[in-house]
Amino acid sequence: MSSNAAAIRRVAVLGAGVMGAQIAAHLANADVPVVLFDLPAKDGDPNRIVTEAIANLVKLNPAPFAVRERAESIQPANYDQH
Repeated sequence: MSSNAAAIRRVAVLGAGVMGAQIAAHLANADVPVVLFDLPAKDGDPNRIVTEAIANLVKLNPAPFAVRERAESIQPANYDQH
């Protein structure tokens, strides 16, 4: 890496569908903190869509996470609150 390269401190991924969630997992594997956004849920926890997407990533086989604990570096968010 070039000495002039800026350090990546955090990445936002817009959309917690299949592709967005997998991109978030890939970044988490690279030890990059991720904020994963999606629409707010219509009832209950507004971040439920993202929280469920992260939970589904942990259940996948083959697992998208090199280490299961990497899922914790994905922060759920929604477009209305952030």
